[in-house]
Amino acid sequence: MVDTRTQPVPRTGVAAPRFSDRELYGLAEKYGTPYFLIDEATLRKKVAEMEQGFGEYKGVFRVAYSVKANFNPSVIKTFVSEGILFDLTAPSELVFVLKAGGDAENVMYTSITETAAEYEQVIRKGVKKIVVASHNGLLNLTEAVAKTGTTVKAMIRVNPEVHVHAELRGSMGHGKFGLQFNGGSQDSAFYVLKKLLATPGLEFDGFHFHLGSQIEDPACYADAIEKLEAFILGARRQLGNFKVNTLDIGGGLPVPYGKKVPSPKDLGGKIVSQLNSLVESIGDRFTLVAESGRFLSAESTVLVTRVVNMKGFGETKYIYVDAGYNVLLDSALLRHEYPVEVVPGGKPSPQKVALVGRLCDPLDVFPISSRSRLGGAEVGKLVVFREVGAYSLVMNMPFHSQPRPPVLMRNGQGSYMVARKGQDVEKLFADEGGDCLSN
Repeated sequence: MVDTRTQPVPRTGVAAPRFSDRELYGLAEKYGTPYFLIDEATLRKKVAEMEQGFGEYKGVFRVAYSVKANFNPSVIKTFVSEGILFDLTAPSELVFVLKAGGDAENVMYTSITETAAEYEQVIRKGVKKIVVASHNGLLNLTEAVAKTGTTVKAMIRVNPEVHVHAELRGSMGHGKFGLQFNGGSQDSAFYVLKKLLATPGLEFDGFHFHLGSQIEDPACYADAIEKLEAFILGARRQLGNFKVNTLDIGGGLPVPYGKKVPSPKDLGGKIVSQLNSLVESIGDRFTLVAESGRFLSAESTVLVTRVVNMKGFGETKYIYVDAGYNVLLDSALLRHEYPVEVVPGGKPSPQKVALVGRLCDPLDVFPISSRSRLGGAEVGKLVVFREVGAYSLVMNMPFHSQPRPPVLMRNGQGSYMVARKGQDVEKLFADEGGDCLSN
């Protein structure tokens, strides 16, 4: 039996939340392993960090949460209570936000497919701000507006085509997203802007761009803002003095994942200085929006799993846990390195250590970084993956007939609640078509 009475959780330089051994083992006893555990206070803390990071902006600043990162209703409800905006890309995400208490007035809808039916659906549910990124998308939005008899605030998503040094890039060479400023075709920001300004039922609201994820160097923002300023001033000379009410600079704020990265204040301060200059240059004190999915949600959550077997193979010590990449898919797809700890910890192993999952797949080996602490591993002890709140829950899959694990939340009062029930194998069987066998 593992003694959890006095063992502290080892520190790795990772930000809050911190959970005691007693809490983690108590929840494992009650709900089994693996399980996810979200800390509500950390979700709120990350919103405050973003607001403080852009606090020197001379106009109104709004945080927007990208729901694709984690659409657990408890997470959405927490952000609803913070009064922030929501960045959505699908009608189904809008259903989640509305059912969690959100208001369609606080939604910025950025579709990838931009179909007329999709636009009509979200407009009828009350969405008033929509981002377009193609000429065909503008035509479809115009059709949807005519059918619904409403007026919509339309923004244009641009691709500044700047170099971005980031884990995932959304600008240079990634033409799936946004419009070139002056591409010489109908699918250019200038052409779409010209047509939007002349379209009844549409009010031009501003611009949107997204450069990438895990950005540590603000230089790409500086380049993008400089290009946008030149475009606005040039377009005004040809189209007249249109007003920019909103500028959405997308996401990209980095999550530490156990290492030191720039904070929102580090990056925001440098970005805001140029944005304030843009305000003076174009004469519009626009509302500034910065989005985040990963930054707002990642650090709030841990995955708790249990050591179920160990073996030595040559010079390597293999530690088997009862979770697999079915619950942390990006560890296999992207070889993503999460900070990992044995709880309670111990002395580092003199052998090379491999942390492996319970799936019958050679890819089910978790990458181990220098920030992981796997000393003291024994059968029965817990292993904690930290900072897994972004994209892990939404990618859970039933490989090997594995039911989804439960998701728990520690609320602001320190109490625990079930944020998503664990799926049992009977429910999984039925969901996969088992309930059709009798037909």
